[in-house]
Amino acid sequence: MSDDRLVLTHGCSLSNLPLFVAVGEGLFADEGLQVVAPYFDDISSTAELLATGVADVGTAAFTQPLIDAFRPDPPVMVAGSGLMGISVLTRNPMTDAAALAGRPVGTFRTDPMEVLLHDVLAAGGLRMSDVELCYFDILTDAIDAWRAGELDALSLAEPFAGRVRAAGGHVLSDGTELWGDPFPDTTLVVSAKFLRERPEQVRAAIRAMLRADEFIAADLSAAIRHAAEFYPGFGHDELLSAARRQPTRVDIRDMVSAVFGRWDTLRSLDLVPDGAAAPVDAVMFDLLNDEINAQHAKETAR
Repeated sequence: MSDDRLVLTHGCSLSNLPLFVAVGEGLFADEGLQVVAPYFDDISSTAELLATGVADVGTAAFTQPLIDAFRPDPPVMVAGSGLMGISVLTRNPMTDAAALAGRPVGTFRTDPMEVLLHDVLAAGGLRMSDVELCYFDILTDAIDAWRAGELDALSLAEPFAGRVRAAGGHVLSDGTELWGDPFPDTTLVVSAKFLRERPEQVRAAIRAMLRADEFIAADLSAAIRHAAEFYPGFGHDELLSAARRQPTRVDIRDMVSAVFGRWDTLRSLDLVPDGAAAPVDAVMFDLLNDEINAQHAKETAR
């Protein structure tokens, strides 16, 4: 990565919308940041780009900073991006996850979609080993398997969850009954080294994301056009409906407990070291707090 251009990693769900808007509306550029946001369809791309140092900034699943906290240069959560919008969907209507015992179920390793599936099954008295797990890396592969009748349940995020639901899928859980309403899905992360060495650029990225959140709140329909290139095959109205089910929020200072509340599940899934304590340094909202306070001070002074 060159010193003057930042590669922005991001996930595949619509909860990355503030990043897409900040790029498309030139909000990062307004803050003096030269950025590029490539297209990804592989769920693991975000973690790999952060781990290899190709990207130092981006949006990632809220569980990623916890999972990667023990790496030499771990990602640190510095702000939010989008809320909720993930579901466990079933082919046939059901109210108890226990009915999935022995059935083929699709999900995505290390993602909140897997974490939610674990907790939904646990609420039904099942372990992950009690179902026939099918792991996918690419979202379209999972949807193809669903359409082919190979899965009885599938955990997905918007806008993909909405498409499966529109085609007849049933919502077993949207996470709110287990994790609270709302809960974070995607967050803004930076590498620990980048945060330590270039805090002003982190502040600039946070400001751009906060402005993007305001833009989205003012005109969601206009904001959605910046997401279109990242979701080929999805129409404007389809993305607009999905965005309403997965609202954006950059200020998630009140959701720290929701983040760390998933720690035991990550341990159960063997995604973090056994016996390790939750890494409190994985979340650092000091700069977000400073920027919001500075914003409020400016508004008060007017």
